[in-house]
Amino acid sequence: MSPLALPGFLAFFVVALAVGVRLLGLAARTRQLPELLMGVGVLGIGPLGFGGMVLALALDGRAPGAARVAAGAATLAVSLGVAAKYLFDWRIYRPDRRGAAVAAALGIAGVAASYGLEAHASGFAPAAWRGAGWHLLRQALQVGCLLWGAGEAFVYWGKMRRRQALGLAEPLVTNRFLLWGVGAGAAGIGSAIGTGVQLVTGGAPLDMPWLTLCSSFHGMVAAVALWLAFLPPLAYRRWIARSAAASG
Repeated sequence: MSPLALPGFLAFFVVALAVGVRLLGLAARTRQLPELLMGVGVLGIGPLGFGGMVLALALDGRAPGAARVAAGAATLAVSLGVAAKYLFDWRIYRPDRRGAAVAAALGIAGVAASYGLEAHASGFAPAAWRGAGWHLLRQALQVGCLLWGAGEAFVYWGKMRRRQALGLAEPLVTNRFLLWGVGAGAAGIGSAIGTGVQLVTGGAPLDMPWLTLCSSFHGMVAAVALWLAFLPPLAYRRWIARSAAASG
C-alpha cells in the first residue's frame, strides 16, 4: 500500500471505530433501533470489515490459515454491517413502503447468500478477492445500501432545512443529515469505483496504487463527515449556530 494512502485509511478506521462504539454504547442505554443499526453498520463495514480484510491480505502467503480466519471474520463483519444498513434504510426512512421492505429483504438475503457462497467457493482465501467471484456480489450490495442511505439522508436533509426555517428543527441536527449523506455517499462511491474496476480488470483494489489512493480519498471524506456529524468540535458547533442565525 502506498504511504500516501495511509492517512485516508487510518482516518476512516479510527473515526469509524470511535463513532461505531459510541453508537453501540448509546443503543445499550436507550434500547433504540436507529443507534443499534447505525453502530453495527459503521463498525461492520468500517474498522472490523475493511480493517480485517487488510489484515487478511497482509497475512496471505505468510500464514495462510490465519489469513483465512481473518478473511472469514472480516467478511462476516461486513455482511452484518451491510444487513444493518439495509434494515436502517428501510425501517428509519421508509417503514411504510412495501418497495423499501422488499429491497431491504433482497439486500439482506443477497449478502447472506454471498457469505455462504464465498465460504463454499474459496473457504475465504484472501487470494480469491483478486479475481471474479462471489465477493463482488457482496461488494455490489454494499454499494447499494450505502448509496440508498446517502440518497435518503439528502432527501431528509432537505425536509429538515424547511423545518429549520420555521424554527421546528435544530441546526446541528439538520446538518447531521447532510454529513451522514456525504459520509455514506463517499463510502458508496469509493466502493463502487473499486468494485467496477475489479470487475473489469480482475485485480484486487489494493494491488492498484491509483485505485488505492482513490479509495483512501473517499475514506478521508467519509471520516471527516462522520467526525463532524457525531463528534463535532465546539468550533464547528458554533459555526453551525452562527450560520443558522445569519440565514434566519
